[in-house]
Amino acid sequence: MTETTDPHCGACRYFRPVDAPTGTCHRYPPAFAGENSPRETHHWRFPVVSNRAWCGEFRPPGAAVSGLEFDLQRG
Repeated sequence: MTETTDPHCGACRYFRPVDAPTGTCHRYPPAFAGENSPRETHHWRFPVVSNRAWCGEFRPPGAAVSGLEFDLQRG
């Protein structure tokens, strides 16, 4: 496996782009966004993150996660 020298959200298997500088993180299930969430009627959303942000749970695309072999890029 090739190590990523710049592990950031935009290069992570959990990241889904929304627009040029941001996307959503799908590492965990969506969180409750409150009663007055202006963007959604169901009030649950994945966290919006910068594509250059980072966290301690980065996984490169194609990396197996907890023994699961499905590909999040294909849905």
